[in-house]
Amino acid sequence: MSHGSRLVVKTFDELTIEELYGIMQLRSQVFVVEQNCVFLDQDGVDTFPQTLHAFYPDGVRTTPDTHGAEVGRSLAPKAYARILPPDFPDGPASEIGARSISRVATNPNVRGDGWGRSLIGELVAGHGQGLLTLNAQSYLEAFYTSFGFSPNGPRFFEDGIEHTPMSRPANA
Repeated sequence: MSHGSRLVVKTFDELTIEELYGIMQLRSQVFVVEQNCVFLDQDGVDTFPQTLHAFYPDGVRTTPDTHGAEVGRSLAPKAYARILPPDFPDGPASEIGARSISRVATNPNVRGDGWGRSLIGELVAGHGQGLLTLNAQSYLEAFYTSFGFSPNGPRFFEDGIEHTPMSRPANA
C-alpha cells in the first residue's frame, strides 16, 4: 500500500526538533490522553544510540480557534513506532537476540487509512531477517498475527490495558 509518504527511520540524534516534538505530541495524545494512562512516556530509552524512531511525517497543521485565528500547530506524524536496541528488555515479550517494537501509534486524524498497517509492514520488511517482539494491546492481536507475530507468553495488564506478548521469528 503506497500513501505517497516515505517511512522515515532515524536515531534520536538524527531527529529534527520538529520531528521529535511531533512524535512526543502523538505519543502523549494517544497514550496519555486517549488511553488515560498516567505514566512517564519520556523514559530515556528514546535517546539510546541503537533505538530507532520510525514514522510517516504529517507536516505542519494549524489549529484555528473559534474566530479563525491560529492557536497551535500539530507536527504529529501519521504513524509512529519505536524500535528498541537489540536484546533490550521489554517486559514479557523479551527474547534473546530480538529487537522489540514499542510505542506504536496512529494519528487519530488518519486512523482507518492504512497507515498503521503500512508502518508495521515496512518495519517487518526492514527487520524481518531478525527476531522481532512486541507487547500488543490484546485487541490488536489479530492485526499483529497478520504480520507473522504469535503470542509468546500469557496476557498481562499494563496501565489498566490488557496486553499480549508476541514474537515474530527471523525470516518468518
